[in-house]
Amino acid sequence: MSIERESSISGGCLCGEVRFRIDGEAVFQLLCYCADCRKVSGSDAYAAFVVPRDTLTLETGSPTGFSVQAKSGRTNRRNFCGTCGSRLWADLEMGFASVSGGALDDPERFQPTMVHCENDAPTWARIPDQLESLPDAD
Repeated sequence: MSIERESSISGGCLCGEVRFRIDGEAVFQLLCYCADCRKVSGSDAYAAFVVPRDTLTLETGSPTGFSVQAKSGRTNRRNFCGTCGSRLWADLEMGFASVSGGALDDPERFQPTMVHCENDAPTWARIPDQLESLPDAD
């Protein structure tokens, strides 16, 4: 039995095969509307809980992954459960992990404060007007 520190955030896939822990807080919590994020989320936006990569620890299982070139030109490795297909996180070239807000055990831990790539959103997308926009990285 593992003991979680109070500041730890746990998560995993739908079938329970892959489990992870985050020791620390998110540096960004945002809704991303880029084409890649929409495809991987299956919705109008992806709930991105962005943490320093070294704070994310794989506890059980072995996620399957593939690499894609983002709109920015950077490579993202997207990790998911090979059994149930749940989207878990993307390893970003900049030393961060973009954890799926839906993969967190406590959905209330995801509290978006920003939107990103909202100009790429389809006309039917729900874009919260009260959230700040994170500009595209150069």
